[in-house]
Amino acid sequence: MGKSLRFLLNYSLVNLGAVFGFAAIVIVGCYATGVPHNPRVGNLFETYYAMFPTMILLCLFLYAFSMCTNNLNLGLSMGARRVDFFWAIQANMACYAVICWGLQLFMSAFPALANWEIRDKWALLDPFDGRLWAFPLVCMILMVLGCLSGMVMVKNKIIGTILVTLSVFVMIGVTVFMMLSADTGLMDYLLDTKWGWLWTALPKAMAAVLAAGAIGGEFLIWRVIQRYVVR
Repeated sequence: MGKSLRFLLNYSLVNLGAVFGFAAIVIVGCYATGVPHNPRVGNLFETYYAMFPTMILLCLFLYAFSMCTNNLNLGLSMGARRVDFFWAIQANMACYAVICWGLQLFMSAFPALANWEIRDKWALLDPFDGRLWAFPLVCMILMVLGCLSGMVMVKNKIIGTILVTLSVFVMIGVTVFMMLSADTGLMDYLLDTKWGWLWTALPKAMAAVLAAGAIGGEFLIWRVIQRYVVR
């Protein structure tokens, strides 16, 4: 498993470098455009900072997609054992989740530590209401789904393309909804309607569905890798 994990980490370091680079660009861009000390300044850097947690999740979804398509095919073609590669994928996803979790905690805490003027939309920087375990769990779930999407793409390009496109649009849609909620108080309005119980229960229902999907997804990933034919 060690060789397979080192093989995957070669690509993971580049991917993580891109995530850290994006974080640095956003912070520098905020300083360059006067976001930290002027609450009337609103620009893309401010918006990207608010969206950073969901941007991380989207990147991890796409990285896992690549890990279970190009990396999988290349690794097995170079002689990796299928069982070793499966566990290397699990370890690599855990590595992604822990590192991105740490980066997420830093980005969430940095405005307060640096005495920035706090914006309402920056509530998105802590999307799980203080539950520290929730973010790495969601990272793992989305990487499992990204891995499965890649495997579906290998089997059927049309269905795989539709699945990936829908997944990306759903994540973007959730991000837009969260930003509108932070800027306009939309969620408070929805909670006050007769359907408020539905919006209260929705996060828990989604978490249960995603967790069940991740468990089933791990089983499917195992089955597919064991039967995978190198192309």
